[in-house]
Amino acid sequence: MHPAEPLTPRHLFCFGCGYTAQRLARRLLAEGTRVSGTARSPEGVQRLQGLGIEGHRFDGDAPVPATALDGVTDILCSIPPGEGGEDGVISAHGAALANLPTLRWCALLSTTGVYGDVDGAWIDESAPLRPSSERARRRVACEDRWLAWARAHGKAVQVFRLPGIYGPHRSPFARLRAGTARRIIKARHVFNRIHVDDIASALQLAMDHPEAGPIFHLADEEPAPSDEVLTYAASLLGLPPPPATSIEADDVSPTAREFYAECKRLKTARAKQALGFSPQFPSFREGLAAVLAEETQ
Repeated sequence: MHPAEPLTPRHLFCFGCGYTAQRLARRLLAEGTRVSGTARSPEGVQRLQGLGIEGHRFDGDAPVPATALDGVTDILCSIPPGEGGEDGVISAHGAALANLPTLRWCALLSTTGVYGDVDGAWIDESAPLRPSSERARRRVACEDRWLAWARAHGKAVQVFRLPGIYGPHRSPFARLRAGTARRIIKARHVFNRIHVDDIASALQLAMDHPEAGPIFHLADEEPAPSDEVLTYAASLLGLPPPPATSIEADDVSPTAREFYAECKRLKTARAKQALGFSPQFPSFREGLAAVLAEETQ
């Protein structure tokens, strides 16, 4: 009986190595894991290299050099789809990834916007996809393409549908300090959010469970109105609540109106059972306190 061949050392390649991917990369680099990633500009590539990430330029067209994928074991894609829902990673690298013998796991970061509005109902990953915006329709098409690629080539792909992401330097505190924050009021409107470090934790778990899925929600455990969150954030700074305005106000942006047109509550039992996910920040209160602590240290 021959001894089993050792696994290829882990090498994560992040297509679109932005805010969330960098938080995951920081953890893996600290463990000695090799991490590569892409940026759209030479300056972005330099910033990645300054973080210890092997940087490559990719703007959705010309693929990264084939040698950049040698030995890659894990893929994380957070690049949004193009205008037609096409995915630049699959278009440019699908064949190379399909023939990559070391590849064990692929993940696509998507959005819970694919469900559209469900009038505040609690939903799991089996809920019908009824996207109400063009951006969300493109996300559905992108998910479909990744999952079809996985089936065609026998690869493990997991799709993570995410609500609003927050974390250090992506939080309400800067707007509150600048006096530009305002509470938009809409009755009975709630939504989940997730701290970026809870996403990183879940992705680390998922990398060790490539057979699970393929669709997961990652979210906190307390859907809440955004005005409640802003009020709490202000209290942490010792500030009064910011001014309130109705969603019907003339100066509310189209993007904000699109966001407030949907209301849902997310179940995360699948990620907890299949991956062992347990949010470190189960509500915005713990999360915002941790954000403020990191931003002011």
